[in-house]
Amino acid sequence: MALAIGVAAAPDATSGAAPTGVGPVRRFMQWALAQRARQTPLPPGTVDKTLEHGGRTRRFYVHRPAAWNGTDRLPVVLLFHGGGGGARQALVSYGWPELADREQFLLVAPDGTGQVEGILLTWNVHFGFGDALRHHVDDGGFVTALLEALAREYPIDPDRLYATGISNGGILCHWLAARPDNRLAAIAPVVATLGGRRQDQKDWQVPPRPATPVSVLAINGALDRNVPLAGGLQERSWGEPVFMMSASQTMRFWVEANGCVEPPTVVEAPSRGYTAWRWTGGRAGTEVALFVLHRQGHAWPGTREAPRRVADPPDPDFPATELIWKFFRAHPRRAP
Repeated sequence: MALAIGVAAAPDATSGAAPTGVGPVRRFMQWALAQRARQTPLPPGTVDKTLEHGGRTRRFYVHRPAAWNGTDRLPVVLLFHGGGGGARQALVSYGWPELADREQFLLVAPDGTGQVEGILLTWNVHFGFGDALRHHVDDGGFVTALLEALAREYPIDPDRLYATGISNGGILCHWLAARPDNRLAAIAPVVATLGGRRQDQKDWQVPPRPATPVSVLAINGALDRNVPLAGGLQERSWGEPVFMMSASQTMRFWVEANGCVEPPTVVEAPSRGYTAWRWTGGRAGTEVALFVLHRQGHAWPGTREAPRRVADPPDPDFPATELIWKFFRAHPRRAP
């Protein structure tokens, strides 16, 4: 059934004013998506904040654990949404606020950037798609500034700073952990990769060699067509397909950077739908682990439904959020 669009009455996606000029379909879609994003309710105990960085007003959401006494030092988990998503969607989809309340850590979900606030947001990981890449947004610098702002407002534990994210947000975790000013003790990228390249690029875009050891837990889907497990050209993408590094190349990067012991311990769990590899004995007690889920594609495992209609169905029986927190809790930052 055709949709009748009242162009003159549709408010502007950013200001609420009526749109001007021609191009009504795109403007209406932006407005509709923005309204939907703003209507997503925040979990109780979550506040909306902004930070000025790089000439932009950057938005992020902070969830304080419900029973926190206001004085105890808090671990911090940074949660990065996927490309084309937003922080509100990530907060309500993956079970993190409930876990933060139970386990007493500060949950922080930043927004990426896009043409319209709150929708179709991305992170600049130096390849792929989105406004963040096109405009060379300094997302690494933004996260550093964000951690500094959090430290001024909350008694955070500097040895227990962690980051997780899905897809484009998971790729960002790799780049953040490899920064010279890295403060993260551990990262947990979900259905992500270390690096990639556009089809017109000769060189692979990969993070620099990490200056500090970082524990890494990666979760990938064997059926993923957005971030193929074996690497290569994407079978499904938002824009022009790009080449992705494989899960094994991603693990090799961190195993070598941390100096972990070979060979890994391998756990085959066909009845539970996964195979896991663990490399231990890294510098400063670091560990690298990879879980490959045999029944899943491009999604956050452990949820009951895909957050978007175009997304792959998640494996509802694999508790990714709980597993990630358990990994984080076991890996505080230690002196090399």
